[in-house]
Amino acid sequence: MAAKIDVTEPGPEIRIAVRNFGSISEGGIDLRPLTIFVGPSNTGKTYLAVLIYAFHRVLGGFPKFPPVLDYLPHDPSSILKPNILKRVENVIDKLDPASKESRFFDLDEEDRGIIQSALTKPEYLGSDLTKQLERCFGLESVSDLIRTSGADNEARVSLEIGESAEIPWNFHLDILASGIHTDGRIEDFDLHRISAMFEEAASKIFSAKTILGILTNLSDLSERAKTPGAYYLPADRSGIMHSHRIIASSLIQHAAGAAFAPLSFSGVMADFMQQLIHYEEPGPHADGRPPQSSMGEIANAMERRTLGGSIRPVTPLPGGYPEFVYRPSKAERDIRLSRASSMVSELAPVVLLVRGGVRPGDTLLVDEPEAHLHPAAQTEMATFLARLVRAGVRVVITTHSDWLLHEIGNLMRAGALSETIGESEPGSEDFLRPDDVGVWLFRREGDAEGSTIREIPFDLVEGVQPDDYEDVAEQLYNRSADLQNRLEEATARGKTRT
Repeated sequence: MAAKIDVTEPGPEIRIAVRNFGSISEGGIDLRPLTIFVGPSNTGKTYLAVLIYAFHRVLGGFPKFPPVLDYLPHDPSSILKPNILKRVENVIDKLDPASKESRFFDLDEEDRGIIQSALTKPEYLGSDLTKQLERCFGLESVSDLIRTSGADNEARVSLEIGESAEIPWNFHLDILASGIHTDGRIEDFDLHRISAMFEEAASKIFSAKTILGILTNLSDLSERAKTPGAYYLPADRSGIMHSHRIIASSLIQHAAGAAFAPLSFSGVMADFMQQLIHYEEPGPHADGRPPQSSMGEIANAMERRTLGGSIRPVTPLPGGYPEFVYRPSKAERDIRLSRASSMVSELAPVVLLVRGGVRPGDTLLVDEPEAHLHPAAQTEMATFLARLVRAGVRVVITTHSDWLLHEIGNLMRAGALSETIGESEPGSEDFLRPDDVGVWLFRREGDAEGSTIREIPFDLVEGVQPDDYEDVAEQLYNRSADLQNRLEEATARGKTRT
């Protein structure tokens, strides 16, 4: 039976924009369930991917309501003026009781400013994001991210969260050589709507004090709900898979005072290593059955279809660092990853994280998932990514692969067909809704030193192919045709050499 179209609640609209940031002169992207960065090397694709990762770690995802009040003490009187409760009560008393609604903009401007201070004052959210950027990029100062070759010696990163109903918000971080500046805004919303986030709210009649308590204790919400996780797989993951135990051992010896030169890593690299060192296979159910989940099924399918075998950890001693081995299908012995093919080393961490870490609602960022893969395996990678997206994982990738993009286009065509006829293509559940995919081209225009970003719209004929891929194909064809013609002419004149 053909599968029906997924019906999921749409999330908030997420827009991230930058100016003079790393290699990027100016541009922005809308974060979709599947977001793809393409373009020549050194145009800022990885810069923007790491920025997304840093935002995610600071905010715990991309929430509809900003976590600005997590920065305020839980006791309102310790930071808010004592008479703010009275002023809020006065506002609510003037409202129509039948409406059962009180608006954020009904509060005094000064009170709104206090509530929004975590967005506008650099010592709060701005400071946390700055530290996270320095950590993720492995920088001594966030000012190193400024594209200093530009006339404007200042970088800006912006995050805008929108929703068709309400509570859109935005945040801007300006990076200068002398420090940082922040700005942000929360739009109007119904104060009572926040109460729906809490289980006990349904039976309460909200006084001004209750509303303010909710606003100043939003951190309780994050304790009740699982914070979405973020996982970043760097482009050089294959080498780390081969050497992570040696690196970890060296770091410990260095910390113990051994004569080792300082070892430093960017935050994304350190996080990736930590995930490997602490990796544990999902445990069995209480009745001894193996665990079954959408993530496990997706990982197992990749092992069968692409790897032709399985990946598993081996811990030599209790408390030791795991070593990962590969066992080909129908083989009786394991192979160390250092002796396996480069394809196995590249895909092993993807399979491991999907099986043992990533869950629906999380974000997975992968630099060049096609690395070391045969073209057929690259198309299978596209299907693998589509299955993650349909399972509820937000995926961000950078790629140079024509094969992967071509198959992504096919999956989007299948999704368009599914939306048209109301069901998936017979015999297949692998498709992507076109609206769930965003492909963004990073490219320098003319003699420009910095790159810009523009979206590649989906086309039923062209798919999501960058224009310059066609240019390269045409140049190769013209060169091969010219050489073939010259060779045929030379042969006809009898001037070929043996």
